[in-house]
Amino acid sequence: MLKLETGLLIPVTWVSIGSILELAGEVVDNSFIEQAVKLLVGARASHQRLETLPVECRPETIEDSYQVQDALINRLGLQVGGWKVGATSVKAQTMLGTNEPFAGRMFKASILDSAGELSMADLFTPGVEVEVAFCLGHDLPGGPVYARDEVADAVRSLHPAIEVVDTRYTSGLKAGIFQIVADNGAHAGFVVGSGIADWRGIDRQGIAVKLVINGEMISTGVGANAFGDPLDSLVWLANDRSRRGDGLVSGDFVTTGSCCDELGWAKAGDIAIAQFDTLGLVEARFT
Repeated sequence: MLKLETGLLIPVTWVSIGSILELAGEVVDNSFIEQAVKLLVGARASHQRLETLPVECRPETIEDSYQVQDALINRLGLQVGGWKVGATSVKAQTMLGTNEPFAGRMFKASILDSAGELSMADLFTPGVEVEVAFCLGHDLPGGPVYARDEVADAVRSLHPAIEVVDTRYTSGLKAGIFQIVADNGAHAGFVVGSGIADWRGIDRQGIAVKLVINGEMISTGVGANAFGDPLDSLVWLANDRSRRGDGLVSGDFVTTGSCCDELGWAKAGDIAIAQFDTLGLVEARFT
């Protein structure tokens, strides 16, 4: 907790330094957000990677990272069609230097049906993740703390899926959690298979998955790699977004984190197939 001169106690993990200063009546310089957004938008437009965000506009807290992400989404002006949850395993959290998951937006334009094509002209070094996704059937508005059953009741269907991850940094995912979150959580594409409406009886933790690229086995895993249970990943997101005030809306897809032990990497001409023992398969083509 941080105590302001006004006597107000603020949980420091919930707000950015800028927000704290605003509550204290201080003048806040958010120019670092604008600088970071300009660089990230420019990297997308020019298809030129950044080595890193410069120190003067590099977020230093997770809340500052989300402020940059929010501003980036507003600047891009693309319609949001859902959310990705990342760092849902101990291995991923260790690599990124965090102890909790993170979230990023998925754009409607980047949500594809199985066998969808992703253009390498829009990508740098795309990683392929095998994931379990949910589609929501009704809203989970911002404000409340949601119980697990309440979140489950909001689900319309469960889906096999592939998330494609990519970053605007030359160091890729090694850029660290703050820069990755600022760059919309490294989200680059989402390919989704057929939904299952009667999903509650599925052993989500035990779902066995395989990632195959061009016929070569790349990695295997289980549903439990996604935060212990993909549903718990969704519960985390619902409450994280709720406390941030925006919530989730009906029709959103939420992809819940990698089920495989290793990431696959794709290049032009590759065909990636995610195989699920109980959910079928999903195919992504890189052109």
